[in-house]
This record gives sequence, structure tokens and C-alpha cells, in this order.
Amino acid sequence: MRAGSWRTAVTVAALLLTSSVVGGCQVGPAPPAAAVLRTTAPPWDAPRDAVSYIDKAGFERLPLDFSGPSPYTVHIAVTVDGKPVEVPAGIGIDKLRAEQAAVHTHTTDGLVWVEAKTTSDHPTLSQFFTLWGIKYDARCLADACAGLKVAVNGSPAAWDTPLVRNGHITVSARS
Repeated sequence: MRAGSWRTAVTVAALLLTSSVVGGCQVGPAPPAAAVLRTTAPPWDAPRDAVSYIDKAGFERLPLDFSGPSPYTVHIAVTVDGKPVEVPAGIGIDKLRAEQAAVHTHTTDGLVWVEAKTTSDHPTLSQFFTLWGIKYDARCLADACAGLKVAVNGSPAAWDTPLVRNGHITVSARS
């Protein structure tokens, strides 16, 4: 390599190093978007930036490989205006940041995993809908604000019922 070429290569390398230090290199994923609860009609996908929704629902962020002392499942079925709504895979899971909530889904069949840190943790249906990014209260499920009904194993239940082991929870509402 000639002396002039060598000096040019060293100068370019120094400039690249300086620009990355001065300009700041971002390492890791971008900050998550804010958690916004949707009020639109279904279908509803799982939030992309799940950590925002994990925080909003009041859950601790757990590593993806976490499994609590006594994990269990709950089945949740949702209908709006008499039509089934798919419960998507990936609710409560942020693959980009390798974190999950104690409550999350892996499949689209309504099976919800509860992997709380202690057996005294009792997550609720309201927390689940917050993880999903859906507005949910005693009156409305997103934009469906008529005839909200909740049942656990076929019996009427409160809108913010706990997610019970092996329970089958149905939620229905009309626009």
C-alpha cells in the first residue's frame, strides 16, 4: 500500500470511529411505542410493542423462557355482534426484546397461558384485554358498547373476573 493510500485509510477509519462515538450508536431495539387501547371493530392483532402493554396492564416484564411455579391455562372466547373474534398468538409477548407478561398467548385458539411468579397472583380479564390493546370496561369491548356479557364455565361473571385455572371464559358484546 502506498503512503498516501495508507493515510487516507487511517483518516477514513478515524472519521468513522469518531462519528459513531459522537453521533451515538443505538444498540438494541428502538424504544417501544406507547400503549394505546383500540376502540375499533375487530379483528384485532396482538400489539407489536408488547412491553408497553405489559407495563400498562400492570405486569412485570419476564424473560421469554420464564415459567412460574404453577403455570396454568384459561380458554377465552370472544364474540362481537354474534361473530367469533380470533384471539391472536403473541399477546403479551415481545420477541424483539425477549420479554413476556405472566399472561400471554402462543396460538390463535383462545388458549391463554398464566405463568405468574407466585400462586397468589390472580390476573384479571381486564388486564388481558389491556395486554391485547383493546379498550375494555364494565360497559364496552372496544366499540361494542351494548349487551356486554361475561361467563366463566357457563355461569354469568363480573366483567373483570379473574383468570381461573382451566376456566372457559366467554365475552360477548354488540355494537
